[in-house]
Amino acid sequence: MTFKRICSYLKPYFLSLLAIICLVIIQVETDLALPDSMADIITNGIQFSGITDQLPTKLSKDTYELMEVLVPNNEIDNLKQAYLKKEDAYYLEEKVEHVNEFQKAFLIARALENPEMLKSLHLNSNQQVVELMSTPQAKEKMLSSVNEKMKDLSNDNMEAATRFALKQEYEACGMNVSNLQKAYIMKSGLKMLGITAISALAAILVSLLAAKVAAGAAAKMRQDVFEKVENFELEEFSKFSTSSLITRTTNDVQQIQMVLSTLLRIGLFAPFLGIAALFKVVTYESMTFILGWALAIIGVVLFFTFRYALPRFKKIQQLVDSLNLVSREQLSGMMVIRAFHNEKFEEERFDGVNQEITDINIAVNRAISMVSPFMQFLMSFVGILIIYFGAHEIDAGTLNIGSMMAFLQYAMNVLMSFLVIAMIFTMVPRSSISARRIFEVLDTPNKIQNKDSTKKLPEGNQTIRFDHVSFAYPNAEQDVLHDITFEAKPGSQIAIIGSTGCGKSTLVNLIPRFFDASSGTISFGDTNIKDVNLEELRKRISYIPQNGVLFSGTIESNLKYANPDASEEQILNALNISQSSEFVNQLENQIHSEIAQGGSNVSGGQRQRLSIARALSRNSDIYIFDDTFSALDFKTDITLRKELNEMMKSTNATIFIVAQRISTIQHADLILVLDDGQIVGQGTHEELLKNCSVYQEIAFSQLSRKELSK
Repeated sequence: MTFKRICSYLKPYFLSLLAIICLVIIQVETDLALPDSMADIITNGIQFSGITDQLPTKLSKDTYELMEVLVPNNEIDNLKQAYLKKEDAYYLEEKVEHVNEFQKAFLIARALENPEMLKSLHLNSNQQVVELMSTPQAKEKMLSSVNEKMKDLSNDNMEAATRFALKQEYEACGMNVSNLQKAYIMKSGLKMLGITAISALAAILVSLLAAKVAAGAAAKMRQDVFEKVENFELEEFSKFSTSSLITRTTNDVQQIQMVLSTLLRIGLFAPFLGIAALFKVVTYESMTFILGWALAIIGVVLFFTFRYALPRFKKIQQLVDSLNLVSREQLSGMMVIRAFHNEKFEEERFDGVNQEITDINIAVNRAISMVSPFMQFLMSFVGILIIYFGAHEIDAGTLNIGSMMAFLQYAMNVLMSFLVIAMIFTMVPRSSISARRIFEVLDTPNKIQNKDSTKKLPEGNQTIRFDHVSFAYPNAEQDVLHDITFEAKPGSQIAIIGSTGCGKSTLVNLIPRFFDASSGTISFGDTNIKDVNLEELRKRISYIPQNGVLFSGTIESNLKYANPDASEEQILNALNISQSSEFVNQLENQIHSEIAQGGSNVSGGQRQRLSIARALSRNSDIYIFDDTFSALDFKTDITLRKELNEMMKSTNATIFIVAQRISTIQHADLILVLDDGQIVGQGTHEELLKNCSVYQEIAFSQLSRKELSK
């Protein structure tokens, strides 16, 4: 299933994949042509001096006359037609049908031209041979005897004997055999260079296409993961840690990209080469058993190696998550670590995870690294066996040197292919685990998503109603919010206050549907927000979290993040309302000043004010300030709220403020007091001071009675 899904990312590159397969086939064919060419040079070029003729193209007069006597009577006319006399020699002019008969006659003729051979037959000259075979009975007897002796010769023996005889004949005819040999070797060498060039070009093109396909598939995979995570709500984020999501988007995708590239470059080539070479090897029946035993041993070694390594690869990826988590915590909390002088503790915590990854990596790499030297030893040993048995066959005349060298090369190709496949398969288990981790993210269902058919939000700002709303986190035993009911009318300011952990932030997070209510309804006008398209709903809301988040770029780019079409007037107005103009105007480049990653080059209060300005840079029906004023001083807080009230009156926007300070919310139109997830009081500041004990307790702990009465 995982493999099938990875393949789905390769569909857009079908033509590139087809080209890769074709190029790999070309590469395999050219690579396998080299051993044959090498064997050809050794056998024909060196051993037989470049002579490849089956029959002599030039015959001396004496040899021709002997052949006339030695060929069967029914072939004499064919011989005369095939060879024409020119000066003192005979030249082959026509193609001969019965090559074997002429070869035998030629071999006997060359043998009889040897004085020692004539002497062993008690003859003094070739003429006596001609005279001896002048009668049909004598000729038949002679040929029968020769055929009996030659019937046990193999084709290779016959070919070798013919080539040596041809060399002798050509030299006797005054031909320069050395030049013939040089020409043959040069021609074959150029052919091998051409084959090598084609193979190299195919390999380069395969690498380029494989890199393109792997990088493209990985880019799409990263994009899918990122888009999926972008659509995660808080509930889905609780399933994966931030460090794990970063690891899955970067390290895990990188693992898959590397394996895809390797598989397309080498993973296709090695099996094709191995199988094709194996078909070549089986033609050498006498030595195939050597390779068979070697492959069986390799299979056993690889089986136990992968069985050991596979579960450890999974553990490594999990530990990489842990290492990222520890590193992220330590880097983001470095000031706290130093403040409490806990550097040693954090070093030990980091070293614990780091050492565990190191130990497992060493164990896995030790097991895998043993495969390579073992394979090298096995290949060398197989090479020795091939040479040993091949030498015996060469000595017996059943194999020539070039064929043995070709078989050796084919065998090495088969073994090398298995070695490469083994190395690739050490990467595949790890990448398969990475793939499963990626698809785990992609397969995580979004609990909050649009319905098949959605409704349009009413035009303009509307009353927001919470009707007996309750919310519980998944698998939680108790509700975080219980039976929340209130109304927020357009142009009003709703404040939410309560003790830490009472559910204030959770309540406002229900409005943009970061969470969905477990029961009850939240409506915008008469429309349930669950029936509305998420994008349309969130376009009507500006949300400012407690921890102001800024992105790397400029102040202007951060403010335009909420509204890319914001004019300079809108940006300056948002800066004025958020009380950011004072410090922004003091900067050298003002709104074009650079913001570092996470806004680390501005203070906490400045970061919070710029976050507010970003939300105000677009016109929204609803503004949610989730404890956003906590880092502001009292003077800035008062001025900012005054500006917000003016904006609210002019735009008829609804403002939700989560706060801890009574001074921030005492002028709100409606204050909700939460305690243990329930509304224990709602009303204006004055009303709550009279009838809500929880609000009274909070208020009197922060302000004096005189301040509260203002």
